[in-house]
Amino acid sequence: MSLLSAITGKRWVHPDETAMLQRQLSDTRQKLENTELLNQNLRTQLQDLNAAHTTHIQTLERRHQSAIDQANQSMRTLQGLHEQLTQSLDLETLRHLKENEALLNQLNWLSGTIAHDFRAPLRAIDAYSFFLADDLGSNVPPEAIKSLDEIRRNGQRMGVLLDGLIEYLRMSVCPLNLQSHDLTETVQQVINEHFDFSPVPISVEVRGLLKFDKPLVMRLFKELIDNAVKFSKGVPGAQVQIRQHGMDTIDIIDNGVGFDAAFNRQKFQLFHRMHGNDEFPGEGIGLAMAERIAARHHWQLSLSRLGERTVAQIQLSNHPAQQFQQTG
Repeated sequence: MSLLSAITGKRWVHPDETAMLQRQLSDTRQKLENTELLNQNLRTQLQDLNAAHTTHIQTLERRHQSAIDQANQSMRTLQGLHEQLTQSLDLETLRHLKENEALLNQLNWLSGTIAHDFRAPLRAIDAYSFFLADDLGSNVPPEAIKSLDEIRRNGQRMGVLLDGLIEYLRMSVCPLNLQSHDLTETVQQVINEHFDFSPVPISVEVRGLLKFDKPLVMRLFKELIDNAVKFSKGVPGAQVQIRQHGMDTIDIIDNGVGFDAAFNRQKFQLFHRMHGNDEFPGEGIGLAMAERIAARHHWQLSLSRLGERTVAQIQLSNHPAQQFQQTG
């Protein structure tokens, strides 16, 4: 075949080689067809994936738009409710302001009436008791003198009670002047002005800056310290301690005679006394005043008996607007 190829100038292939080449060509053609089929499948799958992706994106966009529309609708609904609530609150606030104004006018009228109209009969009783004693002269029986003295004494006591009631009413409605004050200086000023010669030693351990109406809070501490001193007088080893716990609690502690637990509910009532007139002086005004001042500052005042000690506790942290700062 090499000679024949040389003669003819063409390459002659042996039949066996031809068969092998044909098989190779057939295999190559089959591979090409398989590759084309695979490419076609891949193109189809890619098209399906693109279509699914597009559909998914469109679905997400529709859902997102639906969520946006629902959110906008909810926002519009909330805005409408807010406007309604604001209008309702404005009306409610206006109603409360009118009610408070009416109450303030009534309290002012009542305090004026007590201050003037109620005092006239008391002055008349006091004056006519003197006139009666003068008319009777030296022939007045001892029993009559005692009765006239009792009339005048009760008239004077009634005047003190009226003064306390007027002050309590005015304290309940007077505007507050809230400023930052040093608590140590405030309590020490109360002691210097009212308890310089106290028969019972008083110790002070408070510190910090607090917003309050200073004249009213000085009155609060004055009443609580006076109460502690009064009921500790004559008790062996008596002492009054004013102590602070953390930043929100102040205790006024004494080891005096204390009070009966039966009076727990009435101890802050105006004119309520926990001891008889023959035991301790007072008209049952001080604790009521202290509790009213504390309430106006959104503080909580409590009075309890713990063993041999009486504790008046002022809780300062009942109102979120309170600003208390530790110093030193």
